[in-house]
Amino acid sequence: MNIQLEIDHLKSQTEFCKAGIQSISKIGYSELTSVIGPMLTVNERSLRSIILLAENQNYRDLIILSRPFLEAVINIGFLCADENAVINSKKYAYQKGYRDLFRGIEINDFKMESHYSKYVSEFEDAAPEEMKEAIADFTTSKGKEVTSWTPETTKIKLEIIGKTYGEYVNGLLSFAFFTIYRDVSEIIHNSYYGVRIFIGMQQKDTTAFKSSDEAAEFFGQHQQRLATLILQQINISICSMINILKQRFNIEDMDLLYEKSNSRLLEYTNEIEGTATNRC
Repeated sequence: MNIQLEIDHLKSQTEFCKAGIQSISKIGYSELTSVIGPMLTVNERSLRSIILLAENQNYRDLIILSRPFLEAVINIGFLCADENAVINSKKYAYQKGYRDLFRGIEINDFKMESHYSKYVSEFEDAAPEEMKEAIADFTTSKGKEVTSWTPETTKIKLEIIGKTYGEYVNGLLSFAFFTIYRDVSEIIHNSYYGVRIFIGMQQKDTTAFKSSDEAAEFFGQHQQRLATLILQQINISICSMINILKQRFNIEDMDLLYEKSNSRLLEYTNEIEGTATNRC
């Protein structure tokens, strides 16, 4: 596995991603573009950070960023596939911002709360009907806050995206989800298992090494291979996202962009195969 090939490919796909954002911005306002536009923009900035981390061999943070990046791609795809989800996402954001005015926390004898918490009843009386409706939509029958913007799990979102946008998108995103989602979550939460996955201890008994230099070489190579694998998943996620946008918006700019993105993916695949052949 050649991490430099992955970095070079990611730089290309990142530029395609940026061009896609510019194309969508020309469409004008819609409920969908007003939601996914900002999501695409912040996700493109994450790609820039991922490239910097990869070039500086900060592999752990690179891997950590892959999870929210993939989450955003899946959420964007789901929003493109389900118009009701677009409205729900706006309602959720609307009422969540209101509820955050009254946040508080109490741990043992330590307590913090917002200054506005003293005036909840005044805020409730003054809240517009749209806010009251949004709050009601995200409150359970027992009066508890619903803390997710949509009831669908990530897997169900993927199923909906795959059925809507076809085999190409379904295959790429499923592979990226399978590779990233579970293990990277462990790395993010810094569990002992997550540390073992990243360092390489899950693959090698540390007592088997003859020297500390041998161990360092093995673990260093493992981390680079893992980072390379994660970069591959980010790359194919971008390709799937561009394909989704192409199908959803059906504009000439996006058609051309998808052709460039897919052609670059094929070129990159040939480069990998050529590298593997040369090594043999």
